[in-house]
Amino acid sequence: MRKLVLLSFVIVASLLFCGAQSLDKMQWFNEPEQWEIKDKSLSMQVTPQSDYWRISHYGFTVDDAPFYYA
Repeated sequence: MRKLVLLSFVIVASLLFCGAQSLDKMQWFNEPEQWEIKDKSLSMQVTPQSDYWRISHYGFTVDDAPFYYA
């Protein structure tokens, strides 16, 4: 749930930053298997255990979560 809230925040922040950018003109990084745009709203099913994690003390990087951006 926490990841979904964070991802939703990132999407909303991206839309605000882009101004007049519309959802259908954006592009995916790690496109999810199921998603749709309906009534100017984006819905998606995020793969469990996907994440964005940079430079941990273990030395690994993970960037397999979906990201919709302009």
